[in-house]
Amino acid sequence: MEFINKKINEKSRDILQGLISHADKQARKSTRNELIEINKGHYKKYLNLVPMIATVKVIRTCFKEPLNFHMVIECENSNTTPQKTQSRYKSFDSNWSEDKPFEFLMEKIEKKGFNINFMIIQENKYLFNNTKSILSVHIDQGFIGSSLEVRKKVYFESIREGLEDDIIIGNIEFEITMAPIKDFGLRYWERLPVFDPNFTVPPYAMPSDSFVHHDEFNELIVGFVIVYWLLRGEKNSFEMLPPNIQSRCDFSNTDEFFTSRRLNGCNRPYNNFEMVQDKEWQYELNLCFTGWEIKKDVWFPDNTSCRFKLINDELEIHSIAYQMHKDGETIVQMADGSQEWNDLKIKYMMIEFNYNINWGHVGVHYIVEMFNMAFYRNIVHNPIKNLLYPHFDGVIFNNWLVVRPMIDGVVTLAAAFTYEGQVQMLRDKFKEVTYKWEPTSLPENIKNNVYDPANQAIWNGIKEYVEDFFLHNQNEILKYWGEIEKVSDDLKEHSLNPDNNQVEIKTIQDLQQCSVYIIYQAVFQHAWIHWKAWDEEAEAVIFNKGGETSLKNIKYYQNLGNAIEAGVQYPSPYVRQYPILDSEFGGPELLQKKIWENAHKINPGISIGSLVMSPNI
Repeated sequence: MEFINKKINEKSRDILQGLISHADKQARKSTRNELIEINKGHYKKYLNLVPMIATVKVIRTCFKEPLNFHMVIECENSNTTPQKTQSRYKSFDSNWSEDKPFEFLMEKIEKKGFNINFMIIQENKYLFNNTKSILSVHIDQGFIGSSLEVRKKVYFESIREGLEDDIIIGNIEFEITMAPIKDFGLRYWERLPVFDPNFTVPPYAMPSDSFVHHDEFNELIVGFVIVYWLLRGEKNSFEMLPPNIQSRCDFSNTDEFFTSRRLNGCNRPYNNFEMVQDKEWQYELNLCFTGWEIKKDVWFPDNTSCRFKLINDELEIHSIAYQMHKDGETIVQMADGSQEWNDLKIKYMMIEFNYNINWGHVGVHYIVEMFNMAFYRNIVHNPIKNLLYPHFDGVIFNNWLVVRPMIDGVVTLAAAFTYEGQVQMLRDKFKEVTYKWEPTSLPENIKNNVYDPANQAIWNGIKEYVEDFFLHNQNEILKYWGEIEKVSDDLKEHSLNPDNNQVEIKTIQDLQQCSVYIIYQAVFQHAWIHWKAWDEEAEAVIFNKGGETSLKNIKYYQNLGNAIEAGVQYPSPYVRQYPILDSEFGGPELLQKKIWENAHKINPGISIGSLVMSPNI
């Protein structure tokens, strides 16, 4: 039976790897086609990037003979039905300044443009009304422009009798305004400073074609893995993980591996090692989960503290202390090699995994999205978009599709937190988010630390890259500074940080610092958290066996959580979405150069080939 299971596992991995390889080729092909279409000028199917409002304001009508009439105004291909004006009685020269304007939603404007039609309807007291005249105005690409800004134009047109061009019965003056819908259709969620998950992502925030292709295929692979492993029935999905994952090897349960993963693993960006004095240990790593709702019967302490000794310039685990409840007893387990110690290490990996999946990984997606929202809603002309938008591509869509908290969402099913617990944790963590931040490092003498040198090197490289951009674009950035002020107002209004100084952008130096922070989060923080999870899968949930939950349900929930997390991670080593160092469609040349210059410091921690432009996976 074991031989058959092994063969099944090998075949399933071969199939998955083949499918993922095919997806990568298709994505590259899609990217090439996309660039070709741009060069041919046929990339945009519609004239407008975002839905627009066409507003028609009648200013004055004048007829040679008094007329009883009203008008019906129609925008062709509008989502809004034709609208009727108030009637005019024995009108000769009529001022319409007190009349309301008419608005028409134009969701998709075809390349040929559209017509706005004015139908003059003569009102007869005893007979049927009749169409006195029809006037049409064509709105073309020249008027619409980029669709991201407001454009107005006043028209003065002759009104002709019926369809006869040579009989002029009067004239009409009106103003047409073409404007994007408010904030380009991007609405904040009332609970978090991200896109409202209750609405569909507007076209403006959708990723490029190749990104969509990757996302769709990623979902297919995830579904395949989850369903396949759950259908295994009695087999624990945790045992189905591929053999190349480090945590599946015999070394994975050693104290050396445990310490290495706390120093250099997927949660390292949020593992804050604090130096302590006058204790048997020199460093503490503390995690707190107080106040966030946990699923029933899951074993999960409110507070944990890993303690490390510094011996011969290397950190070694000393003990783990934890409290099941905030004011409860502190339980200490020494690193004594006992079965209790080894069991607690596995439980701790589950605790850290939940911190990572609920804030570490989801959080970095949402941090980028918070800034993404503010810039997308306000930037039209400012060249800062040339620097930042490649790092925003696909973020809102991917977060909306997979990352957002959902009652039956991927994260909710896999984690120990309830849906409400996830939102509670995210809200509390967002109160600390600020772009006025720089990385701090452990002392250089600590030998088994590869994260800090890589972290500091990529930060410095990104900082130099951003400085160069501002050096060449400062005048144009200042020319459109009003848009940056709107971004700042958005951040102050929607950020959960109670101190507005931590998110507002007052000066060009602030904008530069903010840009470094955004790119760093998108390029490095996400890459480290995302790819490192592949090396250290932990059990998603561990239940207390003495609770109300039946053993059957415990097994189901554990298998489900593990299968989902494994399924999410399975495609990760194969799928690459716009690697910065890609030979065909890489990132900006200067950013590539800065990464290569620091490769000797980054590579010991993470491969520079795994750094991608945007955290949309």
